[in-house]
Amino acid sequence: MTTNHLTKAFTEVDFAEPHRARRKALLAAHPEVRALFGYDRRTAVVVAAVVALQLALAWGVQRAWEAAGGGAAAAAGLVALALLVGAVLAHWCAMGIHECSHDLAARTPLGNRLVSLLANVPVVVPAAMSFHRYHLEHHTYLGVRELDTDLAPAIEHRVIDNVAWRKLLVLLLFPALYLVRGLGFAQRPDRWELLNLALMIGVNALVVVLLGWPALAYLFLSFWFGHGVHPVAAHFVHEHYIWTAGQETYSYYGPLNRVTFNVGLHYEHHDLMNIPGWRLPELRRLAPEFYEGLVAHRSWTAILWRYVTDPRIGPYTRQVRSEATFRRTRAPERRPGPALEAAA
Repeated sequence: MTTNHLTKAFTEVDFAEPHRARRKALLAAHPEVRALFGYDRRTAVVVAAVVALQLALAWGVQRAWEAAGGGAAAAAGLVALALLVGAVLAHWCAMGIHECSHDLAARTPLGNRLVSLLANVPVVVPAAMSFHRYHLEHHTYLGVRELDTDLAPAIEHRVIDNVAWRKLLVLLLFPALYLVRGLGFAQRPDRWELLNLALMIGVNALVVVLLGWPALAYLFLSFWFGHGVHPVAAHFVHEHYIWTAGQETYSYYGPLNRVTFNVGLHYEHHDLMNIPGWRLPELRRLAPEFYEGLVAHRSWTAILWRYVTDPRIGPYTRQVRSEATFRRTRAPERRPGPALEAAA
């Protein structure tokens, strides 16, 4: 193992990611956690409610804009609402998409795709089916250079270089950067991605026709804030950056888990991907010895502050392994899914 903690190079390791071995040990020690496996209908219900609320707020923004006759005050109110409320709702929808990518919101794969498309409706950008297609590769190839879809490319490392104002700029522009990163892994769009694109073009056009441009601007800013410099989006930084030497994944135990389907319980999620977010706290309760000794976060706001201001934290602050190391330590025969995860 080459330790280069919080400097200008990744921390290279010559061993496997920790979660596969932990999964086997955890299931052997606590077979009762298998009762937590499976989908949870509450996710679909909450997604529908959040989508309805976000669209209702977009309608309200449009009515307020028209009543005020536009202007600076109306624009400021639109931005403030998107930042304070809309961002949380847009991000909540995105976390619903994340749950669906693991088939945890409905009984069938088709049902999960449909819930995911519904969650995408107020998010403006057609992301649901692409996320559904590529996200599991992050779990399979955690920390593997050129294969982990969550690793920033080399150009980001060179440009950002652990400089505070550049890291702040990254957070401000993160939605665009995340989409650009995805292009590096993109393949020919499948029929679901094309359907997703057509759906969002139609939805956005309907918002403009039936409501107006201010309503669409509210939805877009909600998406942008909710995936950038906002506390709910801090999990993009907290999950796998090295906050203490030797630990590759981290959890967050704080109140914002209530509006993110417990995505903060990320160590638990990587250990057992086929447990819905609603039940991850129960996993931690049933197997406390697997989590009590791990470093965890209590504040996503503090994470954002430290990421920007600490010169030791930057895009290189990740633990990585080569593809050769991955192949040597684990040679998967097929993509991960509920059956494979349960068997592991």
